[in-house]
Amino acid sequence: MFNIKNIVVPTDFSKLSFSAFEYAKELAESTNAIIHLVYVMEKTPPFLASRSLHLSDEEVIQLMEVESKKQLNEIVANLSEDTSNKIIEVFRKGIDYEEIVNYAIEINCELIIIATHGRSGIMHSLLGSVAEKVIRFAKSPVLVIKPQDDEP
Repeated sequence: MFNIKNIVVPTDFSKLSFSAFEYAKELAESTNAIIHLVYVMEKTPPFLASRSLHLSDEEVIQLMEVESKKQLNEIVANLSEDTSNKIIEVFRKGIDYEEIVNYAIEINCELIIIATHGRSGIMHSLLGSVAEKVIRFAKSPVLVIKPQDDEP
């Protein structure tokens, strides 16, 4: 059996991404591992946000960063109530899959648990897949959680 000490769980704050956390929580409890909940914010703000709020790109980025960090902190506080394992909140800015993979390497993580929307066809081609890129570039094993039939 592997000696799992660190589990990386990427999140985009969606309900689907927290299904991966449930798997990580179960595994962490049985191995006494630390869960690293990773959120990656894009470096550039959505075009409409800066135009509709009449703010500069820098102001929009700063607002988004403050709100994202606040949301991540609240989520970790809530999730910590459900587990005795340590949860570390990780905020990064950049390209999502690159930041996830780089962080996993930095902490020598033994496992990444990531959820995927399970899109195929044209939706997959248009949107790409963070999970697919993490699988391709990660140095550690990756457990992919697919949505249940009743999940969006």
